[in-house]
Amino acid sequence: MSLLGSLALLGSAALGTGGTLPPSVVVLQYHFVATDTPASTSVTPAQFAAHLEAIEASGATVLPLGEALEALEAGRTLPETALAITFDDAYESIAEAAHPLLRTRGWPYTIFVNPEPIDGRHGGFLSWDQLQRLAAEGATIGNHGLRHDYMVRGESHGLPAPEAPAYATYLEAQVLKAQARINTELGAQPKLFAYPYGEFAPELQAWLKAQGYAAFGQHSGPLWAGSDAQALPRFPASGIYGALDSLRPKLTMKALAATIESPKSMILPKETNRPTLRFTLRFPNAHRGPVQCYLSGQGAIPTTREGSRVEASAPAPLPLGRSRFNCTAQGPGGRWHWLSQPLLRLP
Repeated sequence: MSLLGSLALLGSAALGTGGTLPPSVVVLQYHFVATDTPASTSVTPAQFAAHLEAIEASGATVLPLGEALEALEAGRTLPETALAITFDDAYESIAEAAHPLLRTRGWPYTIFVNPEPIDGRHGGFLSWDQLQRLAAEGATIGNHGLRHDYMVRGESHGLPAPEAPAYATYLEAQVLKAQARINTELGAQPKLFAYPYGEFAPELQAWLKAQGYAAFGQHSGPLWAGSDAQALPRFPASGIYGALDSLRPKLTMKALAATIESPKSMILPKETNRPTLRFTLRFPNAHRGPVQCYLSGQGAIPTTREGSRVEASAPAPLPLGRSRFNCTAQGPGGRWHWLSQPLLRLP
């Protein structure tokens, strides 16, 4: 699988045959499936079972993550509602609580792993033997870095800064060594990467692009053929995002196809605490109504649209750490479309 640069195949993509928009894929992100783990990154087994029942009721087709990306890249037809399921960190509860329910349905899924805690036999993580069994029964094993580092925070976490000459050497150890361990233990796996903590920088994205990786964050929204292959969104489905009333509408969400003009990086300049999001709708005739943007901790924010161009600015300063813009608009048939831009303010 080669997913370099953008997945965009839009040279001929007007509204397509029959006036339809390009296909979208919803990707769900989980961590723990347990009752005794951190609430912010957990769903209970009962909640997870209810999520799978909701996916069935939505009519979604659950696809292997790599297959869904390849279909978008190749311009192949996808189901009207296509969905992929992912887990970060390779916790034991995946085998104990999630895998049996997924296997009963014959649904594939992806686990993003950090080899170092597995090799160190840290408690609570799947072993290589367990991962071999899960891979034989429908799981794909993706790369989450050798360790679960804050990969773009630099010296504040004892690491090279993304702009430092030593950064490429660091990435070789973190990503290529991790991939070698995965492939040695499990056979060749697709080049799928999930950013620890969902944090990335242009230098990291460019390096992963050169290595042929598709890379996923933790910002929300469906992906489509025009998505940046090194900044792919996923809907978090744990913690406060695990409520069925929150999850159900996302299962049939479509991507709000757009080109983001600013910010150019998830990492905001230190002097910027009230960022502005600017983007151009790729199919403005499909979204004739308003676009509404929201910002973490600030709710709905003033959003202007002039033709295909949309702009929304933070009314109040953002705190340090991660935030995101989320924007929605209605498309044909009243179906909702979603775009997300992650943000990171560093000290």
